[in-house]
Amino acid sequence: MMILAVLVLLAYLWGGQNWAISLLLGGLSYTLPTLLAVYVVHRLKPYPQLAGVSFMVSAGLKITLALILMVSSFLIYPKMHFLSFFVGLLAVSHLVFLFFLKVYRYGR
Repeated sequence: MMILAVLVLLAYLWGGQNWAISLLLGGLSYTLPTLLAVYVVHRLKPYPQLAGVSFMVSAGLKITLALILMVSSFLIYPKMHFLSFFVGLLAVSHLVFLFFLKVYRYGR
């Protein structure tokens, strides 16, 4: 979230309010579904027999909610700057991959 805040600030300074809001909406379109997916898996962790189901449910929720948030972002904010939105989406999604790469290679 800290990286997203820094990127929003940079977008605001460089392109103004429209770019900052677009970048924030792009980042939130991936952050919120990811947090929900983690919550679902975490809540079902005490039930190992549901491990496969929890993964499938969380992945389905993540994809569905991400699509809903992306489409609704463009409908709610018609002045969307697509490149800023896309940068916010990519920045958050790739930071997740870099975090897991760090955990995998170097431990926690």
